[in-house]
Amino acid sequence: MFLEQLRDFEWYNEPADVSFDERGMRVVSRAGTDFWQSLHHRFTKDDGHFFFTRKTGNFVCTVKWDFTTNGGFDQCGIMLRIDERNWVKASVMFENFRAPLLGTCVTNAGASDWASQEIPVGINQIWYRLKRVNGDCLLHVSLDGKKFRQVRMFHLLNDCPEVKIGAYACSPQRDDFEAILSQIDFE
Repeated sequence: MFLEQLRDFEWYNEPADVSFDERGMRVVSRAGTDFWQSLHHRFTKDDGHFFFTRKTGNFVCTVKWDFTTNGGFDQCGIMLRIDERNWVKASVMFENFRAPLLGTCVTNAGASDWASQEIPVGINQIWYRLKRVNGDCLLHVSLDGKKFRQVRMFHLLNDCPEVKIGAYACSPQRDDFEAILSQIDFE
């Protein structure tokens, strides 16, 4: 069933390795990959791995990742994208293993912002839910797949009828970050 759900998906920047088993889709990131646009930090990255489908109108997308990490700013989460200068991502990020953060980044016209909050140590799975209604978006997160809490509301300035929505992973400071995409659903 999971494979049938993925037939309309494609990769933007395919990862180092992708395989399937009973848990879902195993993704191994390439080293030094990320999505970021910043004049302040004076660098632009658009080489993270994005597994997406195209959607128009209103929708709800739920993504679940299972993962382990040793830090290095590894990320696996959800992304909505118009183009390289207009997108949003949300993920767990580990500056170090003892300090996991839930990070969200909205990029409008080539400028990325960053908002983060602490989450409990020991997290190894997370659900993201992004709801798009008339161009406005609500982002929710759950640590148990049942209780979702809103973490961000946003609007992409260059919104267009068709967007790319799906799961993303990257590894800005190392290689071989492995995560399992075990759910991707739409309402």
